[in-house]
Parts: sequence; structure tokens; C-alpha cells
Amino acid sequence: MGVDVGSTVCKVTIYDIAGHVFSIASKEYQGLLVSPRKNWYEFDPEVLWRTVADCIRKSIAARKLDPKDIIALSVSVSGESVIPMGKNGKAVYNGIYWTDKRGRSYMSEREILNKKIGSLKIYQITGYPLNYIPSSVKILWLKGKMPEVYNKVWKFMLWEDFINWKLTGEDFISYSTASSSQLFDIRAKKWSSEILEALDIDADILPECLPSGKIIGEVCPEASRITRLSRKTVVVTGGWDQACCALGAGVVKEGDACDVAGTVECITPAVKKPLLNERALSIGLYCSTHVIENLYLYFAFFPTSGAVLKWFKDTLAEKEVEVANKLGRDVYEILVERAAKAELGASGLFVLPFFGGSGTGQRPAFNPNARGAFIGFTLSHRKNDIVRAILEGIAFQTRLIIEEIENLGVNIRELRAVGGGAKSRFWMQIKADVTRKKIVLPDVTEAGTLGAAILAGVGSQVYPNLKKAVGNMCKVKDILHPRNNIATIYNRYYEIYKELYPSLMPIFNKMAEKLTSQ
Repeated sequence: MGVDVGSTVCKVTIYDIAGHVFSIASKEYQGLLVSPRKNWYEFDPEVLWRTVADCIRKSIAARKLDPKDIIALSVSVSGESVIPMGKNGKAVYNGIYWTDKRGRSYMSEREILNKKIGSLKIYQITGYPLNYIPSSVKILWLKGKMPEVYNKVWKFMLWEDFINWKLTGEDFISYSTASSSQLFDIRAKKWSSEILEALDIDADILPECLPSGKIIGEVCPEASRITRLSRKTVVVTGGWDQACCALGAGVVKEGDACDVAGTVECITPAVKKPLLNERALSIGLYCSTHVIENLYLYFAFFPTSGAVLKWFKDTLAEKEVEVANKLGRDVYEILVERAAKAELGASGLFVLPFFGGSGTGQRPAFNPNARGAFIGFTLSHRKNDIVRAILEGIAFQTRLIIEEIENLGVNIRELRAVGGGAKSRFWMQIKADVTRKKIVLPDVTEAGTLGAAILAGVGSQVYPNLKKAVGNMCKVKDILHPRNNIATIYNRYYEIYKELYPSLMPIFNKMAEKLTSQ
């Protein structure tokens, strides 16, 4: 069983040993998040647990499975979110969600760490650039602003060890998920004594760390009652969701990269020895341990990829939505069909896909002032061109990120594409042509749950090793190769695309300064 505890939805998939989906269940969180103040995002840990338990129970009931047949399970999770747990097993305060922004105005962590250690060294230790998102900032906020809460904390849990603890009564977290805290030394594979000392945080209030794919224990009686799991089912350490997704896509050696083509575009290449220098830091490149021993993952992403296409669908595609509803079709398939009718290069129309700020790549990285832009409109442009320009703009930005990573000395041989965008062969062929990389399309419904299930299978010794597990469970559906003649044409467009963000930055900054102050 693979359990994917995502940001908005929990998904559970049960696989047979050949990697075939046996049962699947999913559920959106209802009433999970609360916002007591502007830009504060908190959650009830018990709502999270009940949703996970419901999903597990539904996945078992869906196929009337004997719970004793589930040998092992592992958990893939969204990172950074923190739960302050008391000794009685109950949270002493709401969990603080990963998107919580109260840390933006709480500069103590940045000031303390910069003064005592320095931003580059922090990055070299943790792989995580200084910002307001990691678990460390949330812990420090409670320490500084709510000492009466902080002093009651037995353990600060992230989502993985919280679910592991609920399932087994044992508090263990994987190296992979611990990497999202900015408190973990990704090379030494332990909590960083240097950073903990600088921040005056006791290591005893953090969970014990293990490699991914290690047995934590069997399902405890209370969890068995709630989930219907057998008490003989073993729970195995999982990992950060992007790392589990990479494993489920078959990213198991240096040179492989996963491209999650979803709402957000995330490229995660595997490397043996990450280079964490000023250049890597300046382009906003994250790094964590992989769920595979002796490998690391770079995380490179931009916030609005498929989100731009969704914006177009919601805002300008009423006719296509109506047709899709009438015919019982996917509206995105209809939009892609329109894009296919447009000329390569969208007749000179470009899209800068920064509708939620910029991401990894050109400096400044992760710039909230950056905005989306359509550039090159003429009276001859039609809706087909606009949709194609969106698809091509996302492909151009993907290439730009790949080139920035390769400039660090990493050779990315192929992209293994998963997520909603990977369902479109046309879009993936554009990506192959633009990036000049082979695109592998794994035959997988949910890469995150598959990665977790692989770890469960290896940890419980269903498979003798990871290579055997991946060989059995990861299948390839299709492979797309770049077409040299098309790639050559796209290269001319890409050279122009690279100039858009630097050229527009002064305008974006003026807009942020003059328009937001009104």
C-alpha cells in the first residue's frame, strides 16, 4: 500500500507485486485549514489523520480485500508543515501549514542564522535556501511568539512521522522528509547540531531519522481499529512527496530526472554528489536526500505551469467547457486539440508563465514581483495560437531550468514525465522538441503512491533490493524523442524567450512598487 498525503488530497493505492493497481481511493480534506489571521494557515492534525484513515479503509473495502493480504505500507507526504505535539499525544496548538506566511515578518531565523553561520553554509548543510517556508521558521515563530505553547511541546512532527506515529505508536521520519525542515544535514544524514545550536533548539523535540524503506513497526491496535488494517501489516519509512514521485517514475540513477507536469512544474534530477554553491543558491535550486540511498535530488520548479492552462480554461474557454460537458470529454483534451491546429511557435506569440511569481532559474529566483505576460499579439492571432503559446512557454521555461542545472555540471539524459500534463502526448512532444531531451512516459496512475509502495515492498523484503522492485513495478508506456528539424526551429524562439524575464523585470518592479501601494 502506498499512501500519498498531499497538500489538498489524500490518495491511497494498493498494488500487487507486479505493480498493477489493485485498489485506489482518494479524498479531499474537508475543514482541514483555518486562517485565524491574514496569511496564517493552520490545520487540525486530527482532521488530517481521519482523512488518511478513511482513505485507507476505503481502499481496503473497494475490493473487499482481506487486510492480512496487505504486507506493508509506506507514506509519501507534503513537506514543511509542522505539528506541535504534547506528551499526552494531543497537539498543544494547531499544526502550521507549509504555505503559512507569518514567517515573512519574523526575521529572527534569517538574522540569527546569517550572523552565526551564513546563508551559503546553511544552504550547503541543508540544501534549503533561506526563506519563510521550511519547518524551522514555524518552530522558531512558536518559540519566540508563543513560548507558553513551545514549552509544552514533546515533539515537533512533520506529516510523515505524524502518520507513522498514528499507525504504529513510533515516532520516526525519513531522511527525505526531514530535508524539508532546514534543520537536517543532508550529507551527514542527521539533525544539524550546528544549526540547532545556533537556533537554541533541542534535538530531543525532533523525531528520530531513518533512511527511506526501513521498517518502523507493525500497525498498532488503535490504528487497526480505525483503518481496518491488519496488525501484522508493517509500516515502512517513506519520504517527501516529490522524492517518492521520482521513484515511482523510475528516477533511480544519476542523469534521470522526473518532470511533474501538474499545477506546478517540478523538475527533480538525481545526482550522486550535489554541488551547493553560490550559483546553485542564486538560481533557487533546492536539494534533498533521495528516497534511494546514496542519491540526492535537486528540486527546481516554477509555481504556475498547468495552472496557467487552468486559468485560460476558467477565464476564456467557456465554449470549450460547454462542448466538453455536452460530449462528456475532458476540456483540456479539446484545448490541446486547438493548440495542435496552430503553427509551431504560435505565429510569434510568447507566454511568460509567471502568473504566481517566478521560480527556479534566472535571477532573481522566486521573485514575487514577477508576473505572467503574453507578448507578440497581432490582429491575426486566434485562440488556437494562445493555447499553443501557453504550452510552448511552459516548455521553454522547463528548458531554461534544465540548462541552469546542467551548467552546474549535471548531465540530464532523460525526463520522466508524470502528472496531468503528461497525459497529453502532443504537449510532451513539444517538450521533447524544445528541451532536446528524451521524454519517457511511465505507465503509472499515481507516481507518489507507487514510489511509497516500492519502499514498502523493499522494506518488508517482498523484493530483495530496489532494482528488483523498480523492475517489477515501474513500467514504461511511451517514449518521445526530440525531432531535430523541429528542435532547430524551436531554438530560435527559445533564444528570444530567454530575454523576456530580464527585459520585463524593471517593469514588474515598478508595477509592484507603484500599483500595490495605491
